[in-house]
Amino acid sequence: MTDVIEHKNQDDEMVYRIDKRARRGEYYILIGDRQGEFVNNPIVIDGFTKLPSGFYKDGYGLTGGGNLALSEIRDKFDKNIDLTINNTNSSKIDARGKSVKVEFSHRELSKLNEVVRTIKRERNEDMRVEVQHFLGATFNQFKELKDTQPGYIPGRLAEILGHGSVISKLSTEDREALENLIPDYLSNIPGTLKAKKKLQVIFESLDAGKKIYLKKVIEEFRKKLERNGKSENVWQKFLSEYILVLKSNYGEVLEKESVSLQGKFPDFMLIDPYGYLDIYEIKKPSTNMLKLDPSRNNYYWDTEISKAIAQVENYAHQSQRQADTLSNDIRKAKGVEVNIVRPRGYIIAGRRSQLTSPKMQDDFRILCDSLSNIDVILYDDLLEGLETFVSRAGAEA
Repeated sequence: MTDVIEHKNQDDEMVYRIDKRARRGEYYILIGDRQGEFVNNPIVIDGFTKLPSGFYKDGYGLTGGGNLALSEIRDKFDKNIDLTINNTNSSKIDARGKSVKVEFSHRELSKLNEVVRTIKRERNEDMRVEVQHFLGATFNQFKELKDTQPGYIPGRLAEILGHGSVISKLSTEDREALENLIPDYLSNIPGTLKAKKKLQVIFESLDAGKKIYLKKVIEEFRKKLERNGKSENVWQKFLSEYILVLKSNYGEVLEKESVSLQGKFPDFMLIDPYGYLDIYEIKKPSTNMLKLDPSRNNYYWDTEISKAIAQVENYAHQSQRQADTLSNDIRKAKGVEVNIVRPRGYIIAGRRSQLTSPKMQDDFRILCDSLSNIDVILYDDLLEGLETFVSRAGAEA
């Protein structure tokens, strides 16, 4: 029995020859084939007793990923390639001569080919489903395919996330999809209290995600404060969206538009975990807080704040008067039971930087303490409270 394996194509041209005893052979690319234009014959096969995978058996050279890799090497160095396929874990390139000497580890080349085959299968499946959807939407004869949608191929997400640059390349649509996916994924992880390790991973993931989210809210809040000219409507919209983050002791935001309330009511109210209603009135950070009475050398509320206090008192009064109607309206609109018992009022306005002297700071505190069932919250105090919470959470972690 001969130790040499030879294989020819149908035109009696030699494709490969392998000496099993020497574990070495040559592969000949067909004259006129594209790879033959830049890969020198023969390709050396080192460490094999038969033709390894990754070659066309009819003489067209390397398949799939190998073919693409050779094209990239040719484009980079603009030289012909002397190629060896070895049976080790070592791949290397030496481009110092007239031609580029390339060695591919067959193991590494096989991994590349598997990835490329997977990508091609996925792409073909996606194209097939798109064609089916087109036929179903276009022709009555294919109406059973009308609702065909591309399905998820297991392993695709792991492959995508394995690329180190994935985060920096996410589009807005990608980020929105992830924000929707992560809570659903975490809520659907099977586990019991016995699976402590699995639950710990979930809790750590939730904590990390929460910290990142809070930091982004802080960053956005700070940017808005730096742009002092924001309108009242902008702040009302921002705070109605993030007030549950900034004031974490609440469980529900109730915007005026979400219920058909009769009469005058604030732009939004909050419901605490016990079902009690609180009222929030939003003014701008640039709203002037205090005025000086020179005759008595005391500060008093500026006109805009005085109006806000009167508004909140009126809102609280109206809520009490229409408690039954308001409770029913909220129950129907939001499915939430609410207790309307002497609602507490909050006015978010101004900045601490307005309190430019110890006298102003003292008078501001005295005026706040004198209010009945109403608190005045400065914007930077609101921001500082959130920053302190995030900082403390990070220290505890």
